[in-house]
Parts: sequence; C-alpha cells; structure tokens
Amino acid sequence: MKEELIMQKHIEFKISVSPFEGANLILNAPNSKDDLVYWEHHLVGDDGKQICTLIFERYYFRTKGRASLTVIIENFDGQNKVRCITSGSAEGIINVDFGAGKNFVDWMKDVLKEYTLK
Repeated sequence: MKEELIMQKHIEFKISVSPFEGANLILNAPNSKDDLVYWEHHLVGDDGKQICTLIFERYYFRTKGRASLTVIIENFDGQNKVRCITSGSAEGIINVDFGAGKNFVDWMKDVLKEYTLK
C-alpha cells in the first residue's frame, strides 16, 4: 500500500488571527458555503477565550462517497490553534482514501495560509 493513500486524520497548526477572525475567513472563502454543513462559535468567559467549530462535507468521485472535515479553532491556552479532522474519506476495509482527506485539509490550509504561523 502506498503511503500517500493513507491520510493522517488529525492535523493541527497555529494562526495569527483570533478564532472568530479565522472562522470568518473560512466562511467567506470561495465555495465554502457549498460544502458547509454546520458552524458555531462561542465566547468562553470574560478573558477573550473563543472557540469555533465548522463542519464541511464534500463528494469525491475518486472514493465514490462523501468526506467530512471538522475544523475547530480555539485560543484556550493563548495561542490560536486550528485542528482539522477528516472522516468518511476512506474506501474499503483497509481505510484507503486516495488523497481525498488530504485534499480537503489542503483546501483549509490554503484558505488560512496567509495567517499560518511557522
């Protein structure tokens, strides 16, 4: 089995904008509303802690099915973190997604690339 066929199901990176700003950038990205299933945002406490959850779903011809991408953006420890979790992108009992999950995460990383910290 080729390594590129297996996708890590959880990717995390940091951004330079707040969770609310990051979610707004995502929601205003081209085609994001076509794939958006659900989103919510919350202000937690009085010290500026924020959390946003966005769920996307997209059909992939290569797997003949739908894949989902859950994006969680939060700043609970003072850093603005983005977590991307894919699911449903694999086909068969050996869990091969033929790059569908990676493509979905790469789309998210591209939307936020200008604000991604090294």
